[in-house]
Amino acid sequence: MAASDLESLSEFIDSLREVETLLVIAPIQPLGAGGAAAQAHDRELVNAITRSCTVMLVAHFEGFVKAALTELIDQICEAKPPTRRIPEGLLELHTRGRIEEIFGTEGRDRIHKTRKLFSAYASLWDADRSINPQVLSAKVLTRQLTNAKPEVLESVFATLDVEDVIAKIDVHVNQAIAERGDEATRIKVGVKLAEIVNRRNKIAHGDRSEKPTPVEVQNYMVFLKDVAGCLSGIVQGRILHCCSLR
Repeated sequence: MAASDLESLSEFIDSLREVETLLVIAPIQPLGAGGAAAQAHDRELVNAITRSCTVMLVAHFEGFVKAALTELIDQICEAKPPTRRIPEGLLELHTRGRIEEIFGTEGRDRIHKTRKLFSAYASLWDADRSINPQVLSAKVLTRQLTNAKPEVLESVFATLDVEDVIAKIDVHVNQAIAERGDEATRIKVGVKLAEIVNRRNKIAHGDRSEKPTPVEVQNYMVFLKDVAGCLSGIVQGRILHCCSLR
C-alpha cells in the first residue's frame, strides 16, 4: 500500500483473511464425489460458507468506511484547522442535530439547548476560528452511513464536498481491472455495490434462495478491496485539505 493509505484500509484488508479462511474449508466444486447424501451435505456446506462470507464481507466493508470517516474527524480534531477548511455540509450536519434537539424539548431544557447552540456551535461558522474538537463527532457522521449502497455513499461523501463519488470509484476500479490484464471486463460500480449489499441483506433476513458461489465471493472480495482503496485515497485527500492551517 502507498504511504498515504489510511490505517482503516490496512485493517480492512487484514479482516478479509476471515473470509478467505472460510472459503478454504468449503468443499471444492464440482461436488461429484460420494453418494447422494454426501453430495447434498457438501452443497449445503458450500452454501452455508458462501452465505456467511457474503454477510461478513459486507460488514467488514461497511466497518471500513465508518473507520475511514472516523479517521477524518479525528485528524481534524487533532489539527484544529480554521473552520473555513471544513466542508460546509459537515458543519451543517452537526448544527442541524443541535437544532433538532431544541425542537424536541420544552421549557428550561429548550432554553439551555438554545444557549448552547449559539455559545458552542456558532463558532463552527466563524471562518477564521480554529475548529473546536468538542463540537465535532465522528458518530454524527458515521450514523449517516446506514449501509454501503451507492446512493448512501453518494450522500455521505457529498457531505464532505466529494461529488460523484461513485463515478470516481468507477474509474479507479476499472483501471485496476485493466492493470490486472482483464481489459475485456468492465464493472459498473454502482450496480455491483447494490448487488452485493442486496444479497447480504436478503441472506441476513433469512432468504435461503440466495446462494453465492465461491467464485462470486472471491470476485466480491477483489471488487470491494479496489473500492476501499479508492475511498482511502479520497478520504486522505479530504484530510489533507481540511487539516491545512492556511
